[in-house]
Formats: sequence, C-alpha cells, structure tokens
Amino acid sequence: MPIYRYTPVKSPCKLCGEGFDHRHPGTEPALTACPTCGQPVSRVDIHQVNTPKLMKPLSIADAKKAGFTVLKRISSGEFEKQ
Repeated sequence: MPIYRYTPVKSPCKLCGEGFDHRHPGTEPALTACPTCGQPVSRVDIHQVNTPKLMKPLSIADAKKAGFTVLKRISSGEFEKQ
C-alpha cells in the first residue's frame, strides 16, 4: 500500500503540524478531512516504497569475477584459497 502525504488547507494545524502521512490502498478515495482534528486536507504526493529485489545466490565464479577472495574450509579454523 502506498503512503500518501496530506497537508492541512490552513497550515499549520495545532494538532497535525505541517501535515501527516496516511497509508491506504490506491483504490480508496483521498482523505478530505484530517482524522485527528477534522480540518480540511489536501493530498500532496505519493512516497515510493522501496522493496529489495530477490536475487539468486552468488556463485563462486561470480564472486571471483567481482574481486572477492573465495575461501574453502579444510579443517576447524583453517581455510585455503580456491
């Protein structure tokens, strides 16, 4: 769900200040009044929501191409380069 920014028409409000953020589905109509004080509000913009992209696990070849040193465990506490 996107987060919408609302500002009071007569700014600043003693309760809301310069405005507030409200999360609701895009299918719902925009708020016309503040839920706290009841003053008329106007919607300013939509804040984008960042979500991480799911990626495949990094393979040994990809790690080497990226410049990482790849180590293999040979015994408890001992590693060697691959």
